[in-house]
Amino acid sequence: MFRIVLSLLVVFPSMVMATPSMHTLLSEGGYVQPITVIEQIELDYRGIVSSFDMDVENGQLIYEVDVLNLEDSEITELSFFAVDGALMKKKLTTLESDDLDQVKAAKVLISKGMTFTELVKLAKENQSGYLIEAELDRDLAISYLELKLLNVSSKHTIAFDIEELRPLPLLQWD
Repeated sequence: MFRIVLSLLVVFPSMVMATPSMHTLLSEGGYVQPITVIEQIELDYRGIVSSFDMDVENGQLIYEVDVLNLEDSEITELSFFAVDGALMKKKLTTLESDDLDQVKAAKVLISKGMTFTELVKLAKENQSGYLIEAELDRDLAISYLELKLLNVSSKHTIAFDIEELRPLPLLQWD
């Protein structure tokens, strides 16, 4: 029996090691703040940031950001290492019909004269938790930012109206 367990440890060592949770990685620090990376993207790329997502790959925090270029009808998908903000991957795709709600929300944000970073900061004001996701969207004729925050005990989502610049209590859930 000991030989079987030992051989499993040799063949499948990853089964024994626990992957750190996102909250553990965030609470340990040692990474570039997401908002800092998003601000730099807004300076370096043409278009408007439309989404931010965070993932754990091989025990590392990875940031994924989409930039809409409305003039060229393209989306630039970017991946960054959170530890230093270095670009990991870049992919260019053409806008498709399922991107229309995001495009409409982005146009409202542009008409407000705001950046994605400014909107995220405003929406996150008076909210606790780590930013793990933010995305422009439109539903029921309301353009909003969907924001996901992670606390030690839970993940919660809020919706923030872009036109009125206030939380949407009807779309607030845990």
